[in-house]
Amino acid sequence: MLFFGTKMICPVLHATLKHSLRRFQLIRCCYCTSPKLSEKNGTIELLGKTYKTDHVTNIRSSLIPKIGIGLHNMKHHPLNLLKRQIVDYFYKNFINRQKNPVFSVYDSISPVVTLHQNFDSLLVPEDHVSRKLSESFYLNSEYMLRAHTSSHQSDLIRTGLNAFLVFGDVYRRDTIDSSHYPIFHQAEGVRLYRGQELFSKMNITGDYQIFENGEKNETKQPLHTKEAVMILEHELKSTLENLAFELFGKDVETQWVDAYFPFTHPSWELEIKFQGEWLEVLGCGIMEQELLTAAGAGDQIGWAFGLGLERLAMRLYSIPDIRQFWRYNDSGFMSQFDVKDPSTPIKYKVNNLCHSLL
Repeated sequence: MLFFGTKMICPVLHATLKHSLRRFQLIRCCYCTSPKLSEKNGTIELLGKTYKTDHVTNIRSSLIPKIGIGLHNMKHHPLNLLKRQIVDYFYKNFINRQKNPVFSVYDSISPVVTLHQNFDSLLVPEDHVSRKLSESFYLNSEYMLRAHTSSHQSDLIRTGLNAFLVFGDVYRRDTIDSSHYPIFHQAEGVRLYRGQELFSKMNITGDYQIFENGEKNETKQPLHTKEAVMILEHELKSTLENLAFELFGKDVETQWVDAYFPFTHPSWELEIKFQGEWLEVLGCGIMEQELLTAAGAGDQIGWAFGLGLERLAMRLYSIPDIRQFWRYNDSGFMSQFDVKDPSTPIKYKVNNLCHSLL
């Protein structure tokens, strides 16, 4: 899932968020420039900014050239085709009375975030394994490379947005093999509602509320009414099941598995039956009310989901190795995805397999 802090928003993004909260946008911000790293006098230059190094700095020099490349925004790249399919699905199925898309899209936010954005804003516990130096890339004790696109949720909500998708590159200290790479890409979605909006959407009349002073159990948070959670769960699950049908075909089998995430409760994972085995495709849940309150949206309730683009693209296009996605300078690779319609069925043909390792 996803989140970010105001200090790290580039001027273009900041202005766009303020003046165009509900319109579709493809932000081309300052992080699209060629990244450089120089270590001089205890500092690191990265994506146009200078950061002081300290005892937690663990960025690999070999990682730097790949930071901010943005495979998901490259024309004729498989991750871009998948991104376009996801955006098209939400544009087609979520429109307002003016026939405009409800969801806005952000796909070029800088991957450099604060630790608060990446962890604290998402209620990640202080002792959570993801905070370890062995798990994430730290510029210093204050800044890091985002480990998930959820790092931007809180700041986007704080601007007044109630429906958005975020696409971006994320960074984790994984051992490289055919299915793991230190850089991969995620998509995140958030939808918020106020009380009357939620119930009127379902044509429900009566004195129903979204909040109560109750108790937490496996089906809801203490502040949420069971009626509100039932509506949100139904919309969330039907939305994501239909997305799976859109990507993998109407006949694909699906199942829901209970899960745990610090930033949602209740939480679930969606699995599909793929080549005879169950495959996890995404995680989702009802957003923690504490998170929304901290972001200035305490009067709203909502859902969120997050998915890995490479994980889905490898199955959709029969790409056998995650390292293949970095062959963006190889015409033999990119030409296989040169199609106008992003939903065109494609089966990747391995040609001259060449792994580019960090």
